[in-house]
Amino acid sequence: MRHRPVPLSRPVARSPCVSARDRGAASVEVVVLLPLVFLLLFAMVQGGLWFHARAVALAAAQEGARVAAAEDSSAGAGIAAASSFVADAGSGVVLNVAVSGSRTVTSATVTVTGHAQSLIPFLDPAVAQSASFPTERITG
Repeated sequence: MRHRPVPLSRPVARSPCVSARDRGAASVEVVVLLPLVFLLLFAMVQGGLWFHARAVALAAAQEGARVAAAEDSSAGAGIAAASSFVADAGSGVVLNVAVSGSRTVTSATVTVTGHAQSLIPFLDPAVAQSASFPTERITG
């Protein structure tokens, strides 16, 4: 009968000795860093909400200015179109919406102002966008 050689076990790499002073250091690090990670995460989401509200306000202002600039239209029609656009975008995208507009012989301007939805209680990000179009008119 042949005996197989028993494989020698590899030496186990041991971590340096942990002293009594170092116990719980990882817990303290997590307690300190986790709120910072959450703050960074909320800041990124808040920035996305602000950019989305800004884009909706700009699109509403452009739509309102386009309607107001039509040949037989008025500033009131542009304001109504912009307000309708913001309402169609969904509740909570742009809060406290105020739409204003004017129409002259050469141009129509609509301004949409409001606030973006906020995740952080003390933060109230404002949004203001404006758009102008030349009015349609028959020349010649």
